[in-house]
Order: sequence, then C-alpha cells, then structure tokens
Amino acid sequence: MHLRSMKVSRVRWGWISAVLLIAGCTNPFQTREPNPPESGRLSWIPPRRPEIVLENLKNAILEQNVENYLRCLSDSSRNARPFQFIADPQVASENPGTFETWTLDDERAYFSQLRAFLPDDSLHFLTLEPVQFTQYADSAFFVQNYILTVRHTQQKQGVPGQVSGQARFWMGIDPFGDWSIYRWEDRSLGDRPTWSVLKAIFGR
Repeated sequence: MHLRSMKVSRVRWGWISAVLLIAGCTNPFQTREPNPPESGRLSWIPPRRPEIVLENLKNAILEQNVENYLRCLSDSSRNARPFQFIADPQVASENPGTFETWTLDDERAYFSQLRAFLPDDSLHFLTLEPVQFTQYADSAFFVQNYILTVRHTQQKQGVPGQVSGQARFWMGIDPFGDWSIYRWEDRSLGDRPTWSVLKAIFGR
C-alpha cells in the first residue's frame, strides 16, 4: 500500500511538473517574431573624410547591405547635389532610356535584385586601385580602376559574375560633415563588361 501511494505521488508530481513547464514556456505554435529590419550599421564608418566613402562602399558590397550602399550616395534631402550615375557610353547606347533618369531608387532596385540572386556562400567584393585624387574644401574627385566580383546564380544565363573598368567619383560634404558620392561615371578599360552592365540588367 505504501509502495502504491509512492507511485501515485510520483505520477501526480509528474503531471504537476508538466503543467508548470507548459505554463512557463511560450506557445510552440505561436507565430515567430519577424527579424528586425536591416539597421544599415554593421561595418559603417562615419564618412568624415572622402576616402572613407570608398571603404564604406566596399564594406556594403562585401556585406550585401543595401542601406549602407545607398548611404554612400548623395541624398538630396541632406545634400544640395542630387545623385547622378553616368553609365559607360556603350552600355548606355545598348540600353536606351535606362540611364537617362537614373536615381537612388534605381540604385536600390539594382542592389536589391542582385542580392536576391547571390547564394549565401557566394563571393562578392570590390577591389579598387587609385589612379587620381583631388580634394578641395567641400568636394573631392577620385579616379579608381575597379574589379567587382559578384558570383550570382544568373551567370548561367550569360550575366557576368565579374566586371571591371574605371569609376570616377565626385564627392561632396553635407551640412552634417558627412561625405558622399554625388556623381559617378563608369568607363570601360577594354573588352570586359563594366559595372554599368550589371546595373542595366538588375536595375530593370
């Protein structure tokens, strides 16, 4: 009889423990909280010098961070100079109308679409080689030879996974002391596809 009472007590205690455990846990079928929105921080460095903008640009591409990428470009709400992208002339002629009214929204669309086709283990980075640099009180001019590597899933469709050329960056400083690119010209250095090719394809 005593043994039976001990067994009943164990069973009863087991049920009580289970009830307490369930009461203390969150519902396993509850809808998962969405991930917090992309903060745009990560490797962002306050661009108090124009050369930092290029570092932020490289980091944004490495991390595939849309917001940081866009923060490298001039925003008319913070800077009197609106952003301009001047495509490689050959690419512009092959894509009439695409770059005539190119804006920050097109940059966002291009970067977001490209990121959607990048596998998690994909290579994506930007290499810059300085050619020329001139700085004034409130503006700066960079000429950089570049190689952009983005191993995306559309390479099987003939879209290049690596482009190269020469980028000419005009930068300005806003009232908050931050530098950004307000004019970006892309130029070919030979027969290899340029950055403009990727923007024409993924910015559509």
